Amino acid sequence: MFYSKVSADKYLIRLLKGEEINESVKKFCEKLDVKNAGIVGIGSVENPSLAHYRVDTKKYKEKTFKGIFELTSLVGSVAIFEGKPLVHNHVTISDEDMNVLGGHLVSGVVSATVEIVLTVFDSSHTKSHDEEIGLKLWNLPESL
Repeated sequence: MFYSKVSADKYLIRLLKGEEINESVKKFCEKLDVKNAGIVGIGSVENPSLAHYRVDTKKYKEKTFKGIFELTSLVGSVAIFEGKPLVHNHVTISDEDMNVLGGHLVSGVVSATVEIVLTVFDSSHTKSHDEEIGLKLWNLPESL
């Protein structure tokens, strides 16, 4: 992985072939003590595992897609869960016939490259498990 700090709150990150996306972003956040951030990116991914969450069962349906895919959109966030950065990414991918798939990124290994813009937030919000929904959700102090 290579990176450059391009402003007070933004980093450009280039992941290398063979690196796992979520783990690499987590490693970056641990090394630079990033507690909260927004993630956007593009690139290519091999054999990605995606998931779709069902609120009624409180379970993810996971599926691995074989092959190399364009990573047309990577969008996510970073928050602290149980004292460590939790990377939560969603993706849109396309195959060589331009068929598009999307979902929660369980895992994805970089095929050629992944380029990420990571925006660091000046906060240290955490996530906790919400029993009703069944997901790890932001703990935020204000509501409307």
